Amino acid sequence: MASFSVPVWISVVWLSLTLVAAFFLDASSIRAWLLTTMVGVIPVGVLLKLWNNGPEPTIAEVLHSTEGRR
Repeated sequence: MASFSVPVWISVVWLSLTLVAAFFLDASSIRAWLLTTMVGVIPVGVLLKLWNNGPEPTIAEVLHSTEGRR
């Protein structure tokens, strides 16, 4: 199984919970599904856009990691 990052797992869980809630609340109108889509997609988009994975590696770190493979 491929290793997913934390924001991807959070997004999958959030979207799943939103869809489950919509089915349990018997969302049958277009307005209800639009609201479900907005509640499910907008927070996920913001999370993925703003998630900080830390600083980029420096050139020295990249060169040091490639030296060990020789």
